[in-house]
Amino acid sequence: MIALDLAAILMVFVGFPLLVVSVLSIFYNIRSIHRPMRERESIYSCADCGHVYAFARNRPMDRCPRCGHLNEAVRS
Repeated sequence: MIALDLAAILMVFVGFPLLVVSVLSIFYNIRSIHRPMRERESIYSCADCGHVYAFARNRPMDRCPRCGHLNEAVRS
């Protein structure tokens, strides 16, 4: 039988999953930086003039560049 001390057990059952989660979080953070601009922008449709426009800012509402009417995002 293999004899393991408490430090080795903690390293295997606690340390290894924490290492895996840390590596995955770093991977997904780096991947999210390189997303295309099209995925990061919100699309708006003006209720007054019908103009469709997109902004890269993450806002729930934005003003139409043509008429200045405040509109909600159609797709974020």
